[in-house]
Amino acid sequence: MNAEKNVEPGCEINRYSACLLFSANALARAMTAIGNEEFGKLGLAYSHAYLLREVIDNPGVTPTHLSDILYLTPSTITRLVEKLETKGLVMRRSEGKNTLIDPTPQGIALSNDIGAAWGRTWTRYAQAIGEEEAKSLTKQAFRAAKALGEV
Repeated sequence: MNAEKNVEPGCEINRYSACLLFSANALARAMTAIGNEEFGKLGLAYSHAYLLREVIDNPGVTPTHLSDILYLTPSTITRLVEKLETKGLVMRRSEGKNTLIDPTPQGIALSNDIGAAWGRTWTRYAQAIGEEEAKSLTKQAFRAAKALGEV
């Protein structure tokens, strides 16, 4: 650490970098770019891949469950499901008053590729900031999100 500026070498301070809102959003944009690049190889955004994986692992899942597990609003879940339906990766069915979401064979076929994309994103994060730092940052970010009421 640079004692004068209390900053690691190579890290520049500007008037925004000490702001958690600014820094968290800068980190989110950088991580989203990596995720979109890796999952984009499958023709998916990372958010679609998370939802598809949950549907593959839990056939007949409800939109409410997806909303709860992915920390997304019901309207966002609806948009994601509609997009995956258009791609032929999931299908909705009604059972009484409930809507259930199932993977299609085409969606199931992407399961291993989704896992591989997750692995590549993790590898890129870990190589960039260090594996232990990536693990620690992940835990801290989730705890902070919970404390702030986002999850």
